Amino acid sequence: MPGEDAAKKPYRFALYGQGADLEAFCSFLCGPGMDEVFAEIAFVGAAPGHAGQAPVGPGIPVYPSLAALAAAHPEVNGVLELTGQGLPPDANLPPGTTVMDRRAAMLLRTTVATASLCESCRLDLTQTRLYLDAVFDHLDAEVVLADSHGLVEDVNRAARRRTGRAKEELLGRPCAEVLDDLQNLRPADADDISPWGALLSGKGGSAEYSRMDAEDRLRYFRAVAHIVGGGGRPAHIVVIRRDVTHDVFLERRLQKTERLAAIGELSMFISHEIRNPLFAIAGFANSLLRSAGIDESAREKVSIILQESNRLDAILKSIVNFARPTQATPGEVDMSQMVRQTLDIMRLSIDKQGVEIVIETPASLPKARGDTELLKQCLLNIIKNSMEAMPHGGRLTVSTGMRRGSVFLAVADTGHGISKEHMAQVFNPFFSTRDKGAGLGLAMTKKILDDLGGSVEIKSREGEGATVTLYLPPFFALEKDADHAD
Repeated sequence: MPGEDAAKKPYRFALYGQGADLEAFCSFLCGPGMDEVFAEIAFVGAAPGHAGQAPVGPGIPVYPSLAALAAAHPEVNGVLELTGQGLPPDANLPPGTTVMDRRAAMLLRTTVATASLCESCRLDLTQTRLYLDAVFDHLDAEVVLADSHGLVEDVNRAARRRTGRAKEELLGRPCAEVLDDLQNLRPADADDISPWGALLSGKGGSAEYSRMDAEDRLRYFRAVAHIVGGGGRPAHIVVIRRDVTHDVFLERRLQKTERLAAIGELSMFISHEIRNPLFAIAGFANSLLRSAGIDESAREKVSIILQESNRLDAILKSIVNFARPTQATPGEVDMSQMVRQTLDIMRLSIDKQGVEIVIETPASLPKARGDTELLKQCLLNIIKNSMEAMPHGGRLTVSTGMRRGSVFLAVADTGHGISKEHMAQVFNPFFSTRDKGAGLGLAMTKKILDDLGGSVEIKSREGEGATVTLYLPPFFALEKDADHAD
């Protein structure tokens, strides 16, 4: 440390000691970071020692005696006395030189070493905190840290993004309020039970529940609460919530595939083993009705047998048709024209039930790629469902247009709507809330749309009606040109 830099420092100290103490202290002074700690002090040399002895530390030379050191460095104004026996009488130090005895020197060393260790720990903690913050904020799941009373102490980026609020606005608010912020999520119905009471009770656990988002679509969530602390210390609660809508969708899709496979086997059994006896029953019933040898009471009973046989035959046909592959012939479909043709077919029944029809079609709409007859069948199924939801009349709005790059057809009614429990099952085969029918209307509609490369979406709230929207890909001009080229 001596040299030009040492001359600029206000304090210039010498080391006076022997053996291991001197070696250890010099090594300590030359350790990493000590230049910053002793920025105002220059350690110009050490004594006593043997002539020609190698330096005990990088840049700290050893002199044969303290007097020799003082002669070589008359600017010395301080000494660290490490022997514990005081300075020799022939030290010849300048007047006013500060002497720090062994105890003070060791205290200085211990203090500096402790401070350096604390600084190192602080840097490590800072680095660890930055790493944890990065992980915390880059998790896809929403993570909320709450105190023992359920009040928010920290939230990650995913939770802030969903609520649309800054962290400062969320801190101190109830955890349940932040996780189910009414700006973005709301219960699917009035009886929907919040899981937060149990999860934030101090015992932890997990729960799955559903909510309606801002676009009236049902979303599924899985929340897990972990209790941190305890044992006499204030406990904290870490709540992790994931949107598992996609997982639930895949699970139910797998279940549906398994059901469809079972339906396929059932349809083969129906075709061979049930419809033949059914034809015989219907044939004999027809024969009895034409017979003059039965009275009116028996004729009425036979008529009921024939009606029920015909109804059962219609159900069996629906099952068999559902199990068969869709025989679609994709081509150009004028959705607005198809809507008007289908409504003309249903006009008499719609007017008779007192349902008001509203048609909303744009002046210009691209043709959709699909099968006109199959799409008419889908629209008929949807309209029949809407009419059954409005037995005492209402309003039926049928609209077409472009959305998200697809041609859409939407049917909205003002009926009783669909409950949350039923919403997840509306596309399941044989699911129906009515006593009549096979429950295949919407299932067949989805099957047809899937085969045509489109999709079906339902939005509904109980008591506020329902909207069923069909999406189809537009028919591109290139496809038509290719057909002509062939």
